[in-house]
Amino acid sequence: MSRPFNELQAQRHAIHLMSNLLSIRTNTSPFTLVLDDLNQRAMPFLQEMVIRGLSRNVKVILVSFEGTRIHPAVRQVPGWSARTGREILKGVEQAMSDHKESLVIIDNMYDTVVMKGIDITELFNLVVLKFASTLVGVYHTDMFVQPSASGTDAYAPQLLEILKYLATSIITCRSLSHVLAAKAARERSLPEPTFGMATGAEGIVQDLNANDPRGIVLEAEFRRKSGRPESETYFLRRAVTTDYHQPLQGRPFGTLKQEFVTLLRQHPAYSNTTATGVGGAAGNEMETSFNLALTDKQKAARENVVLPYFDAQKQEGGEGGRILYDMGEEDDFDEEEDEI
Repeated sequence: MSRPFNELQAQRHAIHLMSNLLSIRTNTSPFTLVLDDLNQRAMPFLQEMVIRGLSRNVKVILVSFEGTRIHPAVRQVPGWSARTGREILKGVEQAMSDHKESLVIIDNMYDTVVMKGIDITELFNLVVLKFASTLVGVYHTDMFVQPSASGTDAYAPQLLEILKYLATSIITCRSLSHVLAAKAARERSLPEPTFGMATGAEGIVQDLNANDPRGIVLEAEFRRKSGRPESETYFLRRAVTTDYHQPLQGRPFGTLKQEFVTLLRQHPAYSNTTATGVGGAAGNEMETSFNLALTDKQKAARENVVLPYFDAQKQEGGEGGRILYDMGEEDDFDEEEDEI
């Protein structure tokens, strides 16, 4: 596909990429890595994928380590109660064997690979290559990673780096409130605020404005077959009933009427450039107790002010810039200094 050459085409192209990812279109992204933390969980993004998958008659399988409340149409493979990783792989294979197209969601990739000992390559080959389905894995970036006890693995890459290398799409979840606060700080040339565990404060793991109910910000990186990545930031609001058609017989959800995921820069709260500071001043004004702006009368008076040495600039014959000075009675003329 040729690259868009104007802003409107670029917006349509970016929304089309995210729409295909959410709707689980074939070969859009075989392995999607979702990065979240306590300040913004990936649950709204995963719920939207589940709804759109079930509306298209896609088999949804959840390898659950954390989730307890799931939709009855979702096939659950309990990961927390499995004794070995082989048991989890066997459960996933059995759940996928009776359906043409499937969506496999793992809500904790760290526990899947590290705690249960599942080879990520084997899992990828099972879901993507053998059954030609879609794999979605969630990795919590604020999770404490235990160092390897073996000295031979001291220089081995971390699990997150391996997952990023294998992923065909990477989605980073951000809270809308935190994104807006960071943007307001940048516009005022102030340091961006930190939230949650990033503050370094003892006992702080989640900010008060975490998991904004208005929606979720998605920082997406799509990796094309050519190796060229495409990055964009989106805003996904919570879905409502009117966003979908009436479900067909035998399906829990109806198909999507119109795409409602948008680019973040199109969000009214983000595109508003008049960010208000603490003192009520606009983002591009200084917080002072007096007004620095000029009235029309003051501007006209400033234009009529004659600048120093302005007459010297009107001289002809290449003498522009010559200083004109008239000696007064109190001036003492020194002939010796003048000759030097």
